[in-house]
Amino acid sequence: MTWYFNRDLKPQGPHSLQDMRNKIIRGEISPGDLVSNEEDGRWEMAIEWKEFEKSLFPAFQAVGQESRAKEWVLLREVQEGPYSARQIQDMLQGQLIGFHHFVWKPGLSGWVQIKDRAEFIQMNGDTTL
Repeated sequence: MTWYFNRDLKPQGPHSLQDMRNKIIRGEISPGDLVSNEEDGRWEMAIEWKEFEKSLFPAFQAVGQESRAKEWVLLREVQEGPYSARQIQDMLQGQLIGFHHFVWKPGLSGWVQIKDRAEFIQMNGDTTL
């Protein structure tokens, strides 16, 4: 079975199931990205497919309580940091960065958009992006 994911409103693929799983692990496909397979033909969020368990997605890995430890690396045009979760939140509130930027910390399998990490949504108290 071959798989596709949506990038900039264009289907990307075909990819094998293992290729898709690897892309998810590396953070190249987010939980909310649209995915389809050749057999089924429907487009659903990646997290909705039983083939892609929640633990594959960096967005759901190692979600913990707020930490003051400087463990987050920020990716804008270059890697920056490390920063604490509070520092990332302060940059978000000051509009120095946006929810579309990527972060990583030890324990995650790949980069993840800030909008996909519960720590920053909860800290913000707002789920609108």
